[in-house]
Amino acid sequence: MAKLGWIILSLTALLSGLWLFWPTSAAKPQPVAVPALSAEAALPAAASSTAAAQASVTVTERLPASVSDSFQLLATAYAAELEYPSYARPLHPDDSHLLNPNQYVVQPVPLDGGASAAIVLDKYRFSYPQPIVVSLEVSGLSVHNVNVQLHSEQNSKLLAAEAMQQAAAGPDAGETWQVELSPNANWDGPIELSVSFSANGREQTLKTGIAYSQPVATITGVGSSRGVGSDMLIPVKLTVEQAGHYRLRANLFNAEGQPLALLTATEKLSSGKTELMLRAYKAVLRGQEGPYVLSGFVLERRSAAPGELTRYGDSEQSEYPLELFSLSQLSDEPFQASAEERQRLQFLQQMAEQ
Repeated sequence: MAKLGWIILSLTALLSGLWLFWPTSAAKPQPVAVPALSAEAALPAAASSTAAAQASVTVTERLPASVSDSFQLLATAYAAELEYPSYARPLHPDDSHLLNPNQYVVQPVPLDGGASAAIVLDKYRFSYPQPIVVSLEVSGLSVHNVNVQLHSEQNSKLLAAEAMQQAAAGPDAGETWQVELSPNANWDGPIELSVSFSANGREQTLKTGIAYSQPVATITGVGSSRGVGSDMLIPVKLTVEQAGHYRLRANLFNAEGQPLALLTATEKLSSGKTELMLRAYKAVLRGQEGPYVLSGFVLERRSAAPGELTRYGDSEQSEYPLELFSLSQLSDEPFQASAEERQRLQFLQQMAEQ
């Protein structure tokens, strides 16, 4: 699924360059008459007409093979995407970025002499009042005077500054420095996190970005599931602090922890207690009647105007169990892509044949 998603994301970039290869007319290619070379003696009219006819050639404009192959790949991937509705996509163990939507990716930075250093966080998006635990892992080098600072990316204001303490050495004899930054109610938005240290008479600084937000909504529970058509409906209970357009993404697992589906719902919500309905298409359940577990929540309040930041909500629990559900409640009707989606697929298939 991750590979297909990457392929579909590349569609926009590929289509933007399509005009370079697009025929000058939408009509079928017409024969192009190649002018006959002039001779000293004029040919009779009939002979001239025959020569012109023999010199006529048909030119068919075709896309370069590499572009045609790319469209074939896109068409195949898009056809696979249309087998399932956008609100319920199959989820697999190798979809690591979807299974861990708030994972901070550690990126070691090479230093002199083969040494390296890396900032380590347990996640990259935080909600108040969560503390921020920062670690610096150093290999092949002894460091001192290790400090961490937080700056707002919006106005460069200093939000926090703390000295880091050395923890016990790791199994690879490297150094680990840590500190826990207490939350502040004024932290809100993108933040630049920098860690500075001294080594071999030089001061060096590593930087990374995180997001800290005041929760605009909180998931408080999950109601009883029910079947409607070919979908299992899962009501998610929320308390909304700021009204607006919300998107909720959550991962559905079976009781053994095997991933089944990525579920997505988008709706305009008012302030107060409300529900947002997730739908699991029958095919993504793969014949498993549960019990299920819902986790990996990403709750967003979408920006309503250019320049407005996306705000995030949180959940009272990291996961919620779902009751046993009988698949007999669901119909077997196949998913039907929209007319626009089918037209888009037809276009890709036609371009692949050019």
